[in-house]
Amino acid sequence: MSVSHENLSIMPQPTAATPPSEEKTLICSICEATIADTDERLICPNEKCEKWTCFNCANMMIKIMFSQPTLNYPLKCGVCGQEFDRIEIEEMIIKSEHYEQYIACIFPLYWSDECLEEYEQLAQCPFCPYLEIHTTDACSIQFLTCQNPVCGKRSCLICLHAIDDDLDQSNHQSICIQLQKYKRMVEQAIELGSVRRCPHCQLTGIKDDNCTHMVCERCELSWCYVCGMKEEECDVDYYADHTLSDHNQGWESNEKRCPMYLYNIYNIDNRWPTSDEECLEYLHRYRTLCELSNVLKIIGEDKFYELNDTFRIIDAAGYTIDEIKNHETCVLIKYTTNND
Repeated sequence: MSVSHENLSIMPQPTAATPPSEEKTLICSICEATIADTDERLICPNEKCEKWTCFNCANMMIKIMFSQPTLNYPLKCGVCGQEFDRIEIEEMIIKSEHYEQYIACIFPLYWSDECLEEYEQLAQCPFCPYLEIHTTDACSIQFLTCQNPVCGKRSCLICLHAIDDDLDQSNHQSICIQLQKYKRMVEQAIELGSVRRCPHCQLTGIKDDNCTHMVCERCELSWCYVCGMKEEECDVDYYADHTLSDHNQGWESNEKRCPMYLYNIYNIDNRWPTSDEECLEYLHRYRTLCELSNVLKIIGEDKFYELNDTFRIIDAAGYTIDEIKNHETCVLIKYTTNND
């Protein structure tokens, strides 16, 4: 299985030999609405995903991208995180009459990939598409005064809030700067828990709805999606071939083994869902809680609460501090027996 794919997407067309009754119904992967053949839509270019996104959801993603392009560009599949084909995105934007706004917002970002120097970064106004280039070799930028005459707001680029006056800026200077490092640690923990990395080349991705045997598209390494280990390092019986299939043998009672399909876990642990899609969400939520629990241990409970009170970063990600605190006592799979 592949975790990444960069080919241009091609929308499948039913052949004349396919009876209408056998045509596959197109379902939006975000809102689960049925997509008609004549509707505008996006398809994920990842051949192992190929999930659909309806026009309404794609249009909402485009609007969110316009509101904060430095955070939301390029648009990515909501299932596997693969970038959508930019030509398809541009065609949809043209039809929705937002192309001028797209050029104003996105062209500087696209250009910056090739033109920014090592110690330069883009700073964007949180309230409009205005962008500036700043040097970061001396110190990072915290405040931005928007030069857009329609906007003109001054904002903190750490918490993305508007600055009202000098006193307000002083408060942001002391609080946001102090918490910036910890905020980034939480952001990285959430990002790391939401994907899997190839244990060799570190290519990130999310598996499709097939088995847990992974083959990296970049380096062709075989590895297990559940434990994240290389095939040759996975636990197997002494006389077995060192394959992922051997690694799956006896997983129900051996915590060093992993199941071939996530939905099989429900048979021994009814905390798990029964569908592969929900199981995948359960797995990544568990992994994210592990990462957040590690951050909590490093920075301490008081700082963790202060971080959430200031930025609401834990709440916005859909987690609670209580479940992060209690996560240390949780296990991913409750096995029927434990092997020594």
